[in-house]
Amino acid sequence: FARGMLLTEHRRCYDEIISYCNKLAYKDLLQPKKGGSKNGILPPMLFVETMGESLKENSSRINPDEVNLIVKWLQTNHEAIVEYFQSLENETSKKLRLADIVGIISPFKEQAQLLQDMLHSVGFDTAQMSIGTVHTFQGAERPVILFSSTYGSEDKSGSYFFDKGVNVLNVAVSRAKESF
Repeated sequence: FARGMLLTEHRRCYDEIISYCNKLAYKDLLQPKKGGSKNGILPPMLFVETMGESLKENSSRINPDEVNLIVKWLQTNHEAIVEYFQSLENETSKKLRLADIVGIISPFKEQAQLLQDMLHSVGFDTAQMSIGTVHTFQGAERPVILFSSTYGSEDKSGSYFFDKGVNVLNVAVSRAKESF
């Protein structure tokens, strides 16, 4: 924290989400101010283990099994998610789309591209969706962030994106306002 100024009050994310970031990156200096989750359609933090294997793609990585799991999950749940968040919308004239609610982040450009391609191939309007690397989400936010780590059970290289520092994971998690 030597450079710049740290704004300690945090109001974007539910307390359960920013508390993770607070421990990960801020040494408990942040003061969560949004409050706890409101028993929404999704929990504030959830981890789903995937068994797929990641593969090198150009200078990046992909995990097709993880992509398929995310695509199937969105196919199954997107209508309920949109309906739930629409019910919370005070402005009844504003019609929410999945793109207004869900963002998908991966630390790998090729994984983000594969997610975009597969979602498009099954009928999602990916031109409107935010799907990309952590760097493309800097300053952005969505009520729901899906994070595709890409790594699989076979990855034993010992060199993971999160070993290079906490910033990537911190930014990814803190883009989620209600569920990560």
